[in-house]
Amino acid sequence: MADNKSDSKTKFWAVSGIIILALIMALTIGYMDSFQTLELRLIDLRFTLRGPEEIEDSPIVIIAIDDQSDESTSHRWPWPRSYFAHVIENLEEAGVAAIGVDVIFDQADKYGAEYDDEFARVLRKYDNIVLAGKILKTFERNKTYSTIIPPYEKFIENAGWGLVALEADIDGFYRSYLFGQMYNDSLYPSFAAEVLKKYFPELKNSTVSDDDNYFYLGEDLKIPKNNPLSMLINFKGPAFSIQYYPFDNILDDEDFDLLEDYDLDIFDDPGDADLGLPPGLKYSGKLKGKIVLIGATMQELHDNFPTPFLEFRSVEGDLIKAEMPGVEIHANALLTILQNNYLKQLPGKFNFLILLVLALGTFLITRYLHTGLATFSAILLALLYFIVSIVLFVYNNMLLEIATPLLVVLFSFIGHTLYQYLMTQKEKRVLRGAFAYYVPEKVVQDIINNPEKLSLGGEEREITVIFTDVEGFTSISENLSPRELVLLLNEYLTAMTDIVLKNDGIIDKYEGDAIMAEFGMPVFYPDHAKHACETALEMQEELKRLRLKWKKEGKPQLKARVGVNTGEVIVGNMGSNTVFDYTVMGDHVNLGSRLEGANKFYKTFIMISEFTYSRVKNDFYTRPLDLIKVKGKSKPIAVYELIARKSEALPQFYLDFLSIYNKGIDAYKNQRWDEGIDLFEHCLKLKADDYPSELYRSRCIEYKFKSPGPDWDGVMTMTEK
Repeated sequence: MADNKSDSKTKFWAVSGIIILALIMALTIGYMDSFQTLELRLIDLRFTLRGPEEIEDSPIVIIAIDDQSDESTSHRWPWPRSYFAHVIENLEEAGVAAIGVDVIFDQADKYGAEYDDEFARVLRKYDNIVLAGKILKTFERNKTYSTIIPPYEKFIENAGWGLVALEADIDGFYRSYLFGQMYNDSLYPSFAAEVLKKYFPELKNSTVSDDDNYFYLGEDLKIPKNNPLSMLINFKGPAFSIQYYPFDNILDDEDFDLLEDYDLDIFDDPGDADLGLPPGLKYSGKLKGKIVLIGATMQELHDNFPTPFLEFRSVEGDLIKAEMPGVEIHANALLTILQNNYLKQLPGKFNFLILLVLALGTFLITRYLHTGLATFSAILLALLYFIVSIVLFVYNNMLLEIATPLLVVLFSFIGHTLYQYLMTQKEKRVLRGAFAYYVPEKVVQDIINNPEKLSLGGEEREITVIFTDVEGFTSISENLSPRELVLLLNEYLTAMTDIVLKNDGIIDKYEGDAIMAEFGMPVFYPDHAKHACETALEMQEELKRLRLKWKKEGKPQLKARVGVNTGEVIVGNMGSNTVFDYTVMGDHVNLGSRLEGANKFYKTFIMISEFTYSRVKNDFYTRPLDLIKVKGKSKPIAVYELIARKSEALPQFYLDFLSIYNKGIDAYKNQRWDEGIDLFEHCLKLKADDYPSELYRSRCIEYKFKSPGPDWDGVMTMTEK
């Protein structure tokens, strides 16, 4: 009886400890940048699933400083201030309610003081105009210095002005709006706040204030905070969802001359109802009573930013990627406020309560269901929470955290499942621990599950092999003492081995500085080629880090070549009845070894065969190297250089380089020698040290003057291993 009570008490504290630990781990990891980024991307996903919202009779329109306007005017950007004076006059005649100019006018007009005077005159004439200012931040000696930059002194006698700074989240996307910014212990209003003061007469003399939860503009307008200085924007849709008119459409009246092909005087055109000709914007009523924001959309002005709707599908179903002009971000923030359409967030204590309920629910699932059904139920619980969070966002603007709650379910499930496993699998764990000193962990597990595999013999299986070798290791070793050589080699082999094991590979053997590893054995998994390529890339990345370290320590900076091949081999225990080794044999193993050595000829560091390429081409950037016959083989194979993961963002110049290089290879294969020479020379301009481009340029030049003949198959024979 006492033992039962003791066991129950132990289980209670174990379960409680697992729940508490799951909560702590989830909250801790949830605060890490990577998971904060994930949470932010899940916000974007909810916007995508919700889709754009209709904007009926929007109180805001945007006047775009766009490419069309730059082409139609006699001056190139930046324009004389008289352009803006004329546009404001026209907008006022059209009956707009407020005007916000999202352009920094902090210096005198380069065209002359008379243009500034004209602009200042217009600003004095009307009291509904807001200009843009900014806080300039500079960094010096690990300190940040701020300077407030108001509009040019001539312009602020009557016009209001607000700060137009936008602040990105940690992933570089823009989802919130700085409604106020601190400077010298004072809260300065944003551009949107000043526009609201012009739009609502009752807010004319209001100031921006805040507390822990809200911003206030006057006494009546209350805006919920996302963090101490910003509010979340409920974006209406992707870029250009709000009504835009080109700047030159407002300039173009009978008093202003655009360039000849554009000068149609459309702004003040009265139209003709009898002929079905609509009136221009001055008389159409489309601007009357509106907030008009003027801002840039030209790409070269760099005022475009990624938002939750960065990628969206067009009506035709095409995936479009478009950053949003800064002026439209201001417009979306204003619409969120004007429509009282804020994104709602739960207080911290309610978020914690949700985490606790999920942790307890996961415990009950693992406690009363067997492993398979418990796994399914835990996934279902996580999926149900995810769906609820989506539904609440779409239909109620409620923004629940997703990443951290799902982590709680995961850690709770793992913790409770592991606890039960540890209680029932002690003997197996001891056996595994004993054998793990001698053979790889996965081999041990395979042997535990299949004891008959301790006999000699093998089976045919498709796997991927990796061979690595240090470049010039013989000459390096001659300049080191035996102790220095061992320490350096052990550090290198340890780092490379850790990467192999991390990616589910096994080390077959070491031969000095060389490593042979396999993927897809002893336990088969279908994407073994992908794991092997990931390993090869991580090896090169780790070597870059190690070379920096070795350079500081005055040690040789090792470089390693890698060969990767995929194919059918014999897998099993090879040797005598008393001493044997778990390894692989076959032509594809030998080919992998040859590819490692073939890197030398092309001065590359990762070479993969056509067999590996066919399995990973959708996951990695590669480029063709050649059609070769390795030593000892009669059949040629295509080989490729492994470059990077497609999940990574390669620089545009490198993508251009790869495209041109591939065109050059096509020209080479089809004996278009002049075209090949031009393309490979272009490659070398983009990447001067690229030896394969240099090699193919030389071949094209050689074959141009000494044709290989009509029977040429492009095969290169390797004479060395």
